[in-house]
Amino acid sequence: MLALQVAASGLPNIHFTAPIIILTAVFFGWNCLYAIVVFIMLEGLVWGFGLWWACYWYLWPALAIPAIILRQNRSALVWALTAALHGLLFGALYALPHYFIGGWEMVLAKWISGIPFDIAHCAGNFIITLVLFKPLYNAFEKALKNIFQ
Repeated sequence: MLALQVAASGLPNIHFTAPIIILTAVFFGWNCLYAIVVFIMLEGLVWGFGLWWACYWYLWPALAIPAIILRQNRSALVWALTAALHGLLFGALYALPHYFIGGWEMVLAKWISGIPFDIAHCAGNFIITLVLFKPLYNAFEKALKNIFQ
Protein backbone atom coordinates (compact mmCIF):
# COMPACT_ATOMS: atom_id res chain seq x y z
CA MET A 1 0.00 0.00 0.00
CA LEU A 2 2.73 2.44 0.94
CA ALA A 3 4.78 1.84 -2.21
CA LEU A 4 1.75 2.52 -4.41
CA GLN A 5 0.82 5.55 -2.33
CA VAL A 6 4.30 7.05 -2.68
CA ALA A 7 4.33 6.30 -6.42
CA ALA A 8 1.03 8.15 -6.89
CA SER A 9 1.84 10.98 -4.48
CA GLY A 10 1.97 13.57 -7.24
CA LEU A 11 -1.69 13.02 -8.08
CA PRO A 12 -4.19 14.93 -5.88
CA ASN A 13 -6.07 12.43 -3.69
CA ILE A 14 -5.80 9.69 -6.29
CA HIS A 15 -4.24 6.54 -4.93
CA PHE A 16 -4.52 2.77 -4.81
CA THR A 17 -4.97 2.44 -1.07
CA ALA A 18 -8.76 1.96 -1.14
CA PRO A 19 -8.84 -1.11 -3.41
CA ILE A 20 -5.89 -2.66 -1.54
CA ILE A 21 -7.62 -2.17 1.82
CA ILE A 22 -10.86 -3.56 0.40
CA LEU A 23 -9.12 -6.62 -1.01
CA THR A 24 -7.17 -7.17 2.19
CA ALA A 25 -10.47 -7.07 4.09
CA VAL A 26 -12.11 -9.45 1.61
CA PHE A 27 -9.33 -12.01 1.89
CA PHE A 28 -8.26 -11.64 5.53
CA GLY A 29 -11.31 -10.30 7.36
CA TRP A 30 -10.55 -8.60 10.67
CA ASN A 31 -6.86 -9.48 10.28
CA CYS A 32 -6.66 -6.74 7.64
CA LEU A 33 -6.50 -4.29 10.54
CA TYR A 34 -2.96 -5.50 11.26
CA ALA A 35 -1.93 -4.49 7.74
CA ILE A 36 -3.61 -1.11 8.21
CA VAL A 37 -1.75 -0.51 11.48
CA VAL A 38 1.59 -1.26 9.78
CA PHE A 39 0.60 0.94 6.83
CA ILE A 40 -0.28 3.88 9.09
CA MET A 41 2.96 3.54 11.04
CA LEU A 42 4.97 3.46 7.81
CA GLU A 43 3.09 6.50 6.51
CA GLY A 44 4.16 8.39 9.62
CA LEU A 45 7.77 7.37 9.10
CA VAL A 46 7.70 8.49 5.46
CA TRP A 47 5.53 11.61 5.61
CA GLY A 48 5.90 12.66 9.26
CA PHE A 49 3.58 12.58 12.25
CA GLY A 50 0.94 15.30 12.27
CA LEU A 51 -2.78 15.72 12.83
CA TRP A 52 -3.42 14.14 9.43
CA TRP A 53 -1.60 11.02 10.63
CA ALA A 54 -3.70 10.79 13.79
CA CYS A 55 -6.84 10.99 11.62
CA TYR A 56 -5.72 7.99 9.60
CA TRP A 57 -6.17 5.83 12.70
CA TYR A 58 -9.92 6.08 12.16
CA LEU A 59 -10.13 6.99 8.45
CA TRP A 60 -8.60 3.76 7.10
CA PRO A 61 -10.56 1.48 9.46
CA ALA A 62 -13.67 3.42 8.34
CA LEU A 63 -13.13 1.79 4.95
CA ALA A 64 -11.96 -1.58 6.24
CA ILE A 65 -14.88 -2.27 8.58
CA PRO A 66 -17.64 -2.03 5.93
CA ALA A 67 -15.41 -4.06 3.60
CA ILE A 68 -15.08 -6.76 6.27
CA ILE A 69 -18.83 -6.81 6.77
CA LEU A 70 -19.49 -7.03 2.99
CA ARG A 71 -16.51 -9.30 2.25
CA GLN A 72 -18.59 -12.00 0.54
CA ASN A 73 -19.52 -9.59 -2.25
CA ARG A 74 -17.60 -9.98 -5.53
CA SER A 75 -19.13 -7.09 -7.48
CA ALA A 76 -16.55 -4.61 -8.71
CA LEU A 77 -19.33 -2.01 -8.90
CA VAL A 78 -20.27 -2.45 -5.22
CA TRP A 79 -16.62 -2.07 -4.20
CA ALA A 80 -16.11 0.91 -6.52
CA LEU A 81 -19.13 2.63 -4.94
CA THR A 82 -17.84 1.79 -1.45
CA ALA A 83 -14.42 3.23 -2.28
CA ALA A 84 -16.02 6.30 -3.90
CA LEU A 85 -18.19 6.97 -0.84
CA HIS A 86 -15.14 6.68 1.41
CA GLY A 87 -13.27 9.13 -0.83
CA LEU A 88 -16.16 11.57 -0.75
CA LEU A 89 -16.53 11.39 3.04
CA PHE A 90 -12.78 11.40 3.70
CA GLY A 91 -12.51 15.19 3.96
CA ALA A 92 -15.54 15.56 6.21
CA LEU A 93 -14.25 12.87 8.56
CA TYR A 94 -10.74 14.34 8.42
CA ALA A 95 -12.09 17.76 9.40
CA LEU A 96 -13.71 16.56 12.65
CA PRO A 97 -10.65 16.76 14.97
CA HIS A 98 -10.18 20.38 13.92
CA TYR A 99 -13.09 21.12 16.26
CA PHE A 100 -10.63 21.00 19.16
CA ILE A 101 -8.47 23.63 17.50
CA GLY A 102 -11.04 26.10 16.15
CA GLY A 103 -14.55 24.87 16.85
CA TRP A 104 -17.26 23.98 14.35
CA GLU A 105 -16.35 26.98 12.21
CA MET A 106 -12.92 25.49 11.58
CA VAL A 107 -14.40 22.03 10.90
CA LEU A 108 -16.77 23.51 8.33
CA ALA A 109 -14.06 25.70 6.75
CA LYS A 110 -11.64 22.76 6.55
CA TRP A 111 -14.28 20.49 5.02
CA ILE A 112 -15.58 23.04 2.48
CA SER A 113 -12.09 24.05 1.36
CA GLY A 114 -11.30 20.39 0.66
CA ILE A 115 -14.43 19.51 -1.33
CA PRO A 116 -12.66 19.71 -4.74
CA PHE A 117 -10.09 17.20 -3.45
CA ASP A 118 -12.86 15.01 -2.01
CA ILE A 119 -14.52 14.94 -5.41
CA ALA A 120 -11.21 13.96 -7.04
CA HIS A 121 -10.69 11.36 -4.31
CA CYS A 122 -14.21 9.99 -4.91
CA ALA A 123 -13.78 9.81 -8.68
CA GLY A 124 -10.28 8.36 -8.45
CA ASN A 125 -11.33 5.70 -5.95
CA PHE A 126 -14.34 4.77 -8.08
CA ILE A 127 -12.42 4.40 -11.34
CA ILE A 128 -9.35 2.70 -9.85
CA THR A 129 -11.43 0.23 -7.84
CA LEU A 130 -13.83 -0.48 -10.71
CA VAL A 131 -10.96 -1.18 -13.12
CA LEU A 132 -8.60 -3.00 -10.76
CA PHE A 133 -10.88 -4.96 -8.41
CA LYS A 134 -11.27 -8.10 -10.57
CA PRO A 135 -7.62 -8.34 -11.71
CA LEU A 136 -6.33 -7.67 -8.20
CA TYR A 137 -8.84 -10.12 -6.73
CA ASN A 138 -7.57 -12.80 -9.11
CA ALA A 139 -3.95 -11.95 -8.27
CA PHE A 140 -4.66 -12.13 -4.51
CA GLU A 141 -6.47 -15.44 -4.96
CA LYS A 142 -3.67 -16.94 -7.06
CA ALA A 143 -0.93 -15.71 -4.70
CA LEU A 144 -2.70 -17.10 -1.65
CA LYS A 145 -3.36 -20.40 -3.38
CA ASN A 146 0.36 -20.69 -4.20
CA ILE A 147 1.38 -19.77 -0.66
CA PHE A 148 -1.00 -22.14 1.10
CA GLN A 149 -0.76 -25.21 -1.15
